[in-house]
Formats: sequence, C-alpha cells, structure tokens
Amino acid sequence: MTEGNTDLPCGNLLIGITGSVGALAVPHYLSLLRQSFAKEIHVMMSRAAQKFLSPYAMRLLSGHRVFTDSFQITTEVKVPHIELTRRADLFLIMPATANIIGKAANGICDDLISTSIVACQAPVVFVPSMNEVMWSNRAVQQNIQKLKTFGYYVLEPTCGYEITDMKQTFGAMPTFASILEQLKQIFVVKNG
Repeated sequence: MTEGNTDLPCGNLLIGITGSVGALAVPHYLSLLRQSFAKEIHVMMSRAAQKFLSPYAMRLLSGHRVFTDSFQITTEVKVPHIELTRRADLFLIMPATANIIGKAANGICDDLISTSIVACQAPVVFVPSMNEVMWSNRAVQQNIQKLKTFGYYVLEPTCGYEITDMKQTFGAMPTFASILEQLKQIFVVKNG
C-alpha cells in the first residue's frame, strides 16, 4: 500500500520494535512517520514487543505485513533479515531496549531484529527507552559508545515518567518532533 506522497524524504523505512513500555507510543509515531517522513514503512517486532502491541495493529498502521520471526516467509519475502534490510533506506529501532543495544554492540544475532541490524547497510538509528538506572548503567553506556563507534546513530533519551510509580525520570523516548528532526538530519548527511 503506497500513500502516494512523493515529497517524503525516505522511500522505505524499516522499524524494529522491541519490548519496552515506550512501544506504546509507536502506533502514534508510526502514523506520523507515514504522514511526514516515509513513503513505505515495514515493521519487525520482537517477542517482548508483542506483549505491548499486536502485530495486527501494526500491520493496519503500516500497511504491510509485520515480521516477528527470522523464519517467517511470505510470497513477497523469503528471508526477512536480508530482503527487508536490503530495501530499507533507514532502519529505526524504536524503542530500543538495553537488550537490543547490548546485542547490537556485540554482534549478537539471535532473533529477527538483532540479525537484521547486522545485515543492514542503511543507516541504523536507535531510540532508547528504559528506566533511568538501566540507562545510567556502565555496561549500557559502554554499549552505546560501541554503537556510535560502529557508525550507528543513538538518539538521546529525554525525561518521562517511571511507569511503576509515575515519578519523573530520565530515559524516555524523545518526542516525535525531536525524532523526526534528527531522522531528517541523518538523511541529509547520508544523501549529502
């Protein structure tokens, strides 16, 4: 399904949704990305992400089949981690948990999203979303630095609310406006 808006900067956006409470914002962000950034959006979801969102809902919003497993085959896609990343102009990991950040920083390929990150030649952008204590953990910060060294992009989290007690904390996904601005800047650098 193509929207027909040819003025959008990104032809094909691949989104990897991982299992953070930040996933609850993704449906709204995905709708906005379709309107203002990407002509086509394909979605991958981790098993943990499916605890927060249904693949069916993401299919409705993206207009395409959602992939949840490395061995999932359709008539259009035989090897998801190769074919979807090959088509992508940008791979957005949103939200990015400490788990997927650690896997990517260490080249671990044990599920669809982690394998796709390693197979992707397009820019890969991580949008972290986690508890402030986890974000501040030395191992997570070391993994963030490794990602940057490898040429991946990591967007800085912002203040939000801890889901357990609703106290203000650091580590939430940035606003959509902030994410969109940074994605456009990455695209300018990539195509500059």
